[in-house]
Amino acid sequence: MNAIQHIKTTGVLLGLLFFFGCQQEETFDIPAELGTEENTELNVLLSEIENGDKSLVSIQQLKDFFVYRNVHTISSDLVVKGYVVSSDRTGNFYKEFYLQDAPATPTVALHIMIDQVDSYNMFNLGREVYIDLKGLHIGEARRGNGIISLGGNLSADGNEVESIRQLDIQSHFYRTKTTAEIVPLPIRFSEINSDHIGMFVSVDDVSVSFSEQGKPFVSPRDYFDTQRTLEGCEGGNTVSFILETSAFASYKDLPLPSGTGTIKGIVSKTYNGSDIVLTLNDSADAALTGPACGG
Repeated sequence: MNAIQHIKTTGVLLGLLFFFGCQQEETFDIPAELGTEENTELNVLLSEIENGDKSLVSIQQLKDFFVYRNVHTISSDLVVKGYVVSSDRTGNFYKEFYLQDAPATPTVALHIMIDQVDSYNMFNLGREVYIDLKGLHIGEARRGNGIISLGGNLSADGNEVESIRQLDIQSHFYRTKTTAEIVPLPIRFSEINSDHIGMFVSVDDVSVSFSEQGKPFVSPRDYFDTQRTLEGCEGGNTVSFILETSAFASYKDLPLPSGTGTIKGIVSKTYNGSDIVLTLNDSADAALTGPACGG
């Protein structure tokens, strides 16, 4: 009798494991391509926008809700659209991505916080995404750092936004079939300011500071991020800028290039918001192999 009960109990446990395993796969396994269900949900959202049940706002209009050092909870039926310009494929971004308002010549971008790793499988570079904003929050992940972020939860004191839960992603994010070519915004280091945070930009005539050439992207002594100095030739002047790389980036041990060329990356800020930095999607975006300026 005990043996039979043991067999029955084992069968029940295996059944439960199989059930919850299937449930977990359904919840978290998000395909890269749109399926019938996802297309249907997107079409419903677009219909709601068209008939006026929901209002489409620009990224700038959304960011205008932000009040410095405060959090605003979106209670209206608003939707925002943008194009993904960052990727966590190499590990240089973590549980976040950036949307800008256009694939080329963007005017504004937004930081998105999600509790999901390897989000590039779902939010690939250039993907057009709609976000149903009702119930989400606009604020800063670290109060006073100057990066306006969209999140799904609030910190204990209510002054900071936290990630959108993985379970809530599918009820707020709607991908279209469009994956646009993202054209980096050409700019000079001297022109970059806080208005460019989150944009994918390119800077010509750039080299790594001579004293740091050949060093790894990330110092072995750093556990989180390493800042390296970039130098841009602007006429007869040299303008310095910070390149920041995560200690979790897959290319962290690669040597910094020793030539001059074009670098492409996302404009962001250091952890405490004290400095504006450039963050790469991939080491290949630092194509610094040519001769020095004027060489």
